[in-house]
Amino acid sequence: MSRSRVVFHSIRFNLDQDVLQQIQSAQEVGCPLELSPQLLADLRYYALIDPENHLRSELTFYTYFVQDGYPEALMRSVISTDGEVLHQIKNNCLEYPDFCRQITLAHHWLIDQLLSQLHLRRLVNGNRLIRVLSWLIVVAIALLWIPLLIQVNPWLLLALLVVALLLQRVLQNLMRLRLPSFRRWFGRQLLSGLLSHKPLEKKIAKGILARLVP
Repeated sequence: MSRSRVVFHSIRFNLDQDVLQQIQSAQEVGCPLELSPQLLADLRYYALIDPENHLRSELTFYTYFVQDGYPEALMRSVISTDGEVLHQIKNNCLEYPDFCRQITLAHHWLIDQLLSQLHLRRLVNGNRLIRVLSWLIVVAIALLWIPLLIQVNPWLLLALLVVALLLQRVLQNLMRLRLPSFRRWFGRQLLSGLLSHKPLEKKIAKGILARLVP
C-alpha cells in the first residue's frame, strides 16, 4: 500500500520485556531514539494533517505490551494542539506497581522522543531554508551567464564564481533580516501544499518538509 493511501489515526508502540529493558538502558545513558529522516518526514505530515485532509487537532499515542504473542493495550495519551493532555491506563496494569511504572516511563519517554524530533513548534529551520534558497537563486543566475562567458572568455568563469559567492552571502544576510515574517509566509505555503488535493503539490510539500525541517 502506498503512503498516500495510509490513513493515520494514532501512533502505536508495541513493547515486550526485551524492548522495555532496551528503553530503560537508553534512558539511563541518555541515548536518544533513532528515527530515519524519511520516517520523521512521514510522521510530521501525519501529525499535521488528519485523514479528512484538515489540520490535525490532536495526537493519540497507544502503548501495547506483547506477551505470548498477544498484544494488549495498556496506555493511551491524547495531546491536543491547545495544550490539553489526557492520559489513560488499563486497570489491571495498576495491580503490578513495578511493571506499571516501567511501562509508564517507557510510554512517556517514547512520546517525548518523537515530539522532540518532530520540531512541530519550529515548522521550518530558517537558517537552512535561507541557505538553500539563496544558493538556488545564485545558481539560477549563474546558469544564465555561463554560456555567454564561455563564448567571450572562459577565464571569466572564475570571476563569475567569486561574484556568485559574494551574492550568495549578501542574499543570505538580507533574508536573515526578514526571517520571522519570511518563516511565517513559508510555513503557510508549506501547509497549503500539504493540504492541497493536487498530488504534485502535496508531493512537493512533503519533499520540502523532509529536507528543510531539522
